[in-house]
Amino acid sequence: MINADDLVGRRLLKVTTSWHHHRKTAPSLLHMWLHMDGLGPIRFHAVGDGLSLGIDRPHGPYDMDEYGHTTVEDDLPAFPMTPFVGRRILSTREIRHRRLDFAVGITLRFASGSIRVLNLADDIVLAHDRHLGPVETRLHETMTPPDPTPVRRA
Repeated sequence: MINADDLVGRRLLKVTTSWHHHRKTAPSLLHMWLHMDGLGPIRFHAVGDGLSLGIDRPHGPYDMDEYGHTTVEDDLPAFPMTPFVGRRILSTREIRHRRLDFAVGITLRFASGSIRVLNLADDIVLAHDRHLGPVETRLHETMTPPDPTPVRRA
């Protein structure tokens, strides 16, 4: 396991995703790996109500018999994280469930924008500025690590 603050200052080199395919539903994001300079591939995985980050190599595609199959892709053009390849992470913010007070994801900030990575109902969800519906009012973000910039008073 690693902490989100371990990503700060690191350059995103590549994005690998694994997708669960089942004939009755649209493909769903199973895992996401951010290949970071100096760290290697960091796997994002929805675990229980939280989001797990760990150094781990991507797996290959596999069959799940009657439950479908998985595919593994690198740098998909339409994937929300792909525009950040080649950029450094400037800061992270932990996203917590306001009422139940547990971490459900992180916001990664790059010079060109930010993206939220969340575990919502055991699915990995990525959102730029997209409103997440009713769940949005239950979320709040905290700086990781705490912002060292002093507050200026006028």
